[in-house]
Amino acid sequence: MLSPPKVKKISLVFCSLGLLLGAGCTGQPTQADSSITQSVEIVGWVEKGKISGLDQEIKFKLDTGATTSSINAEIIEQPDEETESGGMIKFRFRDGEEVSQVYELPVARWVKIESRTQDYIRRPVVRMKMCVGGSWIEEEVNLADRDDFNYSVLVGRNMLKKGKLAVDSSQTFTQDPSCLKEEEQQ
Repeated sequence: MLSPPKVKKISLVFCSLGLLLGAGCTGQPTQADSSITQSVEIVGWVEKGKISGLDQEIKFKLDTGATTSSINAEIIEQPDEETESGGMIKFRFRDGEEVSQVYELPVARWVKIESRTQDYIRRPVVRMKMCVGGSWIEEEVNLADRDDFNYSVLVGRNMLKKGKLAVDSSQTFTQDPSCLKEEEQQ
């Protein structure tokens, strides 16, 4: 016959084993885990994508260190620099020598970027739609001289967040760069 403390100890062991083998301790993904996984798309740090109004595929660098997305732009005409928002800006997007497209869009705002050579650089920001990770995403993009960079388009956290994209830094070109044409117009 077992003494009452031993019965208590054995009961506690069986109870603990029952909890470990129960539904909450099996290591299986729960419904909450799978809904989070389904809502975030994993992409590489370099992906092919498209810019609305341009049929060619462009290599995009996806940068979680950048707050706002940026594209290589040559400013052709701009509103008065004193204007904080409003007015139209005309610029030429360039990706190497082969890809060039002129856009004329309203200025959403101006942003100050710290510079090594000056106190800061002032850049215009517009709203653009880009196909990234299989979806069209419309967000703010600052216009910069990116001729000396490896990638003419930098996708920052603003687009990554809106598109629910998570960057896997060990991968590149994980997604098909096509998006539905009808979603481009919306």
